[in-house]
Amino acid sequence: MLLMTNIDNITCDQVPYLIEELMKLGAKNVHVIPAITKKGRPEYIFLIDCEEENLDSLAEFMALETGTLGVRLLKTEHYPFDCELRKLCLSFRDENDLPLWEGEIDIKIVIGKEQKPLSARVEYEELKDLASRVKEAGLKLSMYEIKELIEERALKGIKDFTVNFNDCGPGLDNEPLSPVSKKLYCKDKTKTCFGN
Repeated sequence: MLLMTNIDNITCDQVPYLIEELMKLGAKNVHVIPAITKKGRPEYIFLIDCEEENLDSLAEFMALETGTLGVRLLKTEHYPFDCELRKLCLSFRDENDLPLWEGEIDIKIVIGKEQKPLSARVEYEELKDLASRVKEAGLKLSMYEIKELIEERALKGIKDFTVNFNDCGPGLDNEPLSPVSKKLYCKDKTKTCFGN
């Protein structure tokens, strides 16, 4: 179920508070879209994804906090995918192959209808924590670079594919890149192996 309401009497400073409180009250997700309404007034459109049993508490909270005169109920259908968390072991090493930081991070694997993995994503809070630990270890990597490295490695572990850049003409540095071929070999069902 989706609740929708438009609010034109709050400031941008109130929006994060409203999102956090709606999530605490049982919203599955909250999206807030800035918009312009009649007479050129700025407003925020709230889209609140929720279960029917949380409808009353979420609507009443919005009325209490914003003074809204009502919310719209949009009955929607959801096409869900299964997902699972798997641990990926990481090791960041220096040029002498000495470990600068080692540990694990959870990867969310989205599973398709035929039980095949579709995508791999690292959760934001874990990524943020890892980025600060990696910086403390002296590595100059941005959070974006760390995310790309982890997700690329996880995808190579769960999907069977080969990438070959040799036939594409000159590369970034006019040197051909070696082919990449990674497969998942994991005999221990309690643990995910992202091995070569």
